[in-house]
Amino acid sequence: MSNCHRPHDDSLAHMAHRLKRKSVTRREILGYALAGAGITALGPWAGKIPLATGAPQGKKIYVLLNLDGGCDTLNAVVPTGLSNYFSRRPTIQVTTANVLPGGPAGPGLALHPSFVNLLAMWNQGDLAIVQRVGYPTPNQSHFESQDIYSYGVRGTFAALGILPSGWMARFADLYAPTPLGAVALGVGRPTSFVGGSSNPLQVSSLAGFNFRSDSGSTGIANNDVLRKNTIKSVLAAASTAGTPGGVRAALDQAHTLSGQIQAAVTSFVPAGTYANRSIAQRLKDVAILIQGGFETQLFYTATGGFDTHSGQGNQAGYQAGLFTDIDNALGAFRADMVAMGQWDNTVICLFTEFGRRNYENGSFGTDHGGPFTMMLAGGAVNGSAGNGPTLQNSDLTGEFPNYGIDFRDIHREVLNDHLGVNPTPVFPEAQPLNGNAAVI
Repeated sequence: MSNCHRPHDDSLAHMAHRLKRKSVTRREILGYALAGAGITALGPWAGKIPLATGAPQGKKIYVLLNLDGGCDTLNAVVPTGLSNYFSRRPTIQVTTANVLPGGPAGPGLALHPSFVNLLAMWNQGDLAIVQRVGYPTPNQSHFESQDIYSYGVRGTFAALGILPSGWMARFADLYAPTPLGAVALGVGRPTSFVGGSSNPLQVSSLAGFNFRSDSGSTGIANNDVLRKNTIKSVLAAASTAGTPGGVRAALDQAHTLSGQIQAAVTSFVPAGTYANRSIAQRLKDVAILIQGGFETQLFYTATGGFDTHSGQGNQAGYQAGLFTDIDNALGAFRADMVAMGQWDNTVICLFTEFGRRNYENGSFGTDHGGPFTMMLAGGAVNGSAGNGPTLQNSDLTGEFPNYGIDFRDIHREVLNDHLGVNPTPVFPEAQPLNGNAAVI
């Protein structure tokens, strides 16, 4: 949104003049006014923006956190009970002396030492660990695998008789069609949001969802005030310029939405401490929307850097730093949800496009693999380890662990048992079901 074209104030004044002469098109009104507000194209949902309640609505929420790049989850949730893990990773293994004590030791698992907040969630019964997550015939291409996880379709859309669309877009169309029913934060325009008709909000940050100062008018006193007033004049003129009334209403409500979000940003006082790291700030934005009383039920965000072909590290090093950022962000977010009374309404899913190879490579890293270990956290989660098919020593003899449970089965369970909606139209492709992972 902050990267959209922003016309100069004199252009906005010219637009207002043209509106009075009725020589401007509907497309130009949208382009000028939305750009002037620093808002990307609103599409079909403009004009039906709901009002925030100013306090949490108590809705069930599902937060999707994508560990972009293919996270080596064998070092995140360490299979301490499997000898092949240690023999195949002589350098990058997380040693039994360094894993966190008191974690999921029953099935021979332990958490990476960076995950101190996740350990606390585990000890409180709020962390579920699902091993061997993937899809049939795994693809080791970042782009192909990311598309499969985003579309929620392994085969072709032609066979389904529907146009290509991301599974989150299908969810939004069916169950959360308002602008803030589903939100993507800090990830551009994700494939999982493409193809729907409801156009869920996609924004780089909430702080950026605002009116912008005009670079062509820097140094002018009260520039932002002048800019807002000019945009308001454009909106007022739109209602008398022979344009459809819906355009005027859409733009006016977009202006209102920007104000609501900025009010939520300004009034937010976190209970947790968010580091100045991208993933922490994105989860902070999630907390802001919940506290502000917006109706969002599905949140999507991501953090990258997990394509660790070299210098991956073990209990310390590069990957450990990524894990620390995630853990700190989750700890702060949990503190906010507890303070708001929303933790028991929350499920957070940590997933990636594929895991890594069972063995380390010559550069002390890991190459692209297949199935991975998924973690789900939240007060609504049935915290346990080994939900679904568990890792066996034989799973670590080949290139990567054997496929055990489809990622869609887990999302289906969360949609059905947590959000209370029918998951079948969201994931319409027929597939062999692997059973309930019992994460809710």
